[in-house]
Amino acid sequence: MPAEIFAIVLVFLIVLSMRLISGFRRWKRNLLSDLHMGGSIANTSVGPIEYALQGAGPVLLPIHGAPGGYDQSLLVMEKWPGKGFSVLACSRPGYLQTPLTSGETYEEQADAIAALLDSLGISRVAVLGVSAGGPPALQFALRYPDRIWALVMISAVSEQYGAKKSQRSSLLGSVILSDAFMDIGIWMFNVLTEYWPSISLKQMFKENLALQSKEIDNYVERVTRTPEQVEWYKRLIRTASPLSPRKVGLRNDLKRLTQVSMHHLDAIVCPTLVIHGTADRDVAFSNAEFTAAAIPDAKLCRLESVGHIVWLGNHVEQMNSELLTFLRAHVPENA
Repeated sequence: MPAEIFAIVLVFLIVLSMRLISGFRRWKRNLLSDLHMGGSIANTSVGPIEYALQGAGPVLLPIHGAPGGYDQSLLVMEKWPGKGFSVLACSRPGYLQTPLTSGETYEEQADAIAALLDSLGISRVAVLGVSAGGPPALQFALRYPDRIWALVMISAVSEQYGAKKSQRSSLLGSVILSDAFMDIGIWMFNVLTEYWPSISLKQMFKENLALQSKEIDNYVERVTRTPEQVEWYKRLIRTASPLSPRKVGLRNDLKRLTQVSMHHLDAIVCPTLVIHGTADRDVAFSNAEFTAAAIPDAKLCRLESVGHIVWLGNHVEQMNSELLTFLRAHVPENA
């Protein structure tokens, strides 16, 4: 290659690299700014807890999964303030601006939620445990029965959980578990999701949907035909971004989830609804069966051939209708 052509190619690559680095830094800076502006900090009896409160009416308190934060809970519950409820979203210890010292174990995280309610003057809530938020949700129902008027478990862990080898070695697993490149990796996945959502969805569903390849392709096609769901999915990926301020909580979850052993769930007396996809490859459907069988009078909502992300698919409207009916049926007069 002549020296002149080599020099031109080299300059082009340098300029391209600088533009990519600049774009990544701007993306991360803007996300962090939005996260800091969107949340507040409550100085509770157990330490600082980040939260956001929206709406008016009986309080719904979603407990997010891993990785997540208050922003993920707001996304999952974004339509509920319009249905006559308040949504109190918080970042679990180790996520975003809630330090791990505010509650390392799931029992301590239940206590942290109670401390947050105390600091905000909220007496009773409905708790919605999502994915890895399942164990602290169950602990809260066990430890604070007088402060919970309903419990909903959505794709939620209630048994021992360990990330599978295939998950750790996958594209997403490599990004999430990489200390050095997690933010760059999730930024690249955001770019993929923004411009080629069908490819991103297929990669995601391969990790959390226990269906054959052709069935996964059909599922992706159904979602991509619904612009609202495609946009929601893009926003979901952003609620895991950037990953670095969520790393401590994620590492703690990966450790604690392998030790989950729920006992005495028959002591939970509040109305309980369990929502779970039968094709959930991430958190097995057996978790839902165990929870529904162990909690007296719990209702199990089976989502046939649905994976871990239950907010995507043709079933969503019916699922939300069942959840709304359940919540409205159990709202206490003084909530």
